[in-house]
Amino acid sequence: MIVNSLNIKVYEIIKCFVIGRSGSSKGVYMETSSPEEIGLNLVKVTDESNNSVLAGGLFKASSYYINNYVNGSYAYGVSRKFGVAWPSMRVLDVSPDGKSLAYCTRMNGQDNVMVRSTGTQGVATQRTFRNVHSFSWGSDGNIYFSDNNGRNYYICSVNAEKGSMMNQLTNGVVTDTNPMLSSDGNMLFFQRMSSGGPSIWALNRKDGTLTSCARGFMPCLIKDEPNAFYCVRNSTSGRSEIWYVDFVNGKESLILSDENRSFTHPRLSPDGKWIVCVGNSVSSISKKSNLDIFVVRTDGTRLTQLTYHPADDMSPVFSADGRGIFFISSRANERQSYNVWRMNFNPDM
Repeated sequence: MIVNSLNIKVYEIIKCFVIGRSGSSKGVYMETSSPEEIGLNLVKVTDESNNSVLAGGLFKASSYYINNYVNGSYAYGVSRKFGVAWPSMRVLDVSPDGKSLAYCTRMNGQDNVMVRSTGTQGVATQRTFRNVHSFSWGSDGNIYFSDNNGRNYYICSVNAEKGSMMNQLTNGVVTDTNPMLSSDGNMLFFQRMSSGGPSIWALNRKDGTLTSCARGFMPCLIKDEPNAFYCVRNSTSGRSEIWYVDFVNGKESLILSDENRSFTHPRLSPDGKWIVCVGNSVSSISKKSNLDIFVVRTDGTRLTQLTYHPADDMSPVFSADGRGIFFISSRANERQSYNVWRMNFNPDM
């Protein structure tokens, strides 16, 4: 979705993520893969004739908004060099047992979480009946999501398998999004927007204590490090970077930065060795900016671009066995709607 003007409210930007791009070559986007993607064994999991998947595509941004993103006014991926930005919302996840997928879709004017099998066959079941911005699948079998009260977003939970009454966890006084539950179920991390910019907070599920952990957005938790996470920060040079933060011991280190790209949406592989993320590129086919999927080792080495399609690819997450990556893409359909795709990944590469 290419947007030529951003003279709209942030909430309205959030609501225009959905379903479709305009002004691009249909022939290019109808292709399933690009020549560089040979060997990925790309499989289309969902069908847009049933539910188009929510996604936040790349858009052109004025220097005014680029500066706002860089200075922390909003939690957006940003590349000043190319004058582009994209929303930071997690709208796809895999169940802890690896058998089911959850993704956001729009129906009846609202954005909600659907659950279905990870295979290409299966019926999706609606699990939220609210207005979801972002979510993740917790180790306790609940889906943690951000709901909208008309002014701000707050964190809630619902049972992923059975459905249940919504349980509200934060108060919605400010905007809370992108929740993730720790592997032991004791801490819920999320992204909070305030006048000082985006920061990452933790809610103790036992006693209700709230802790401000560090600046940044899109927390990605580390199974064996309960006091640490990866996150995204926008640098003063106008790039989105991936950082490691130990918020208890005060240790921080830059994992991924590139003068020609920006990166968001970090997710950790099951073996803890790889981070999959989204980065901006210039397509060799369309010669236009777009979003692609990358992997990098957790020590910051071996950055590898996986997708090259001129459509936007985003919101990646590893399969439970670590040998596949699910992601959202607007490739290979006439309306350029977004669907869930799967590609192979070799963790020993």
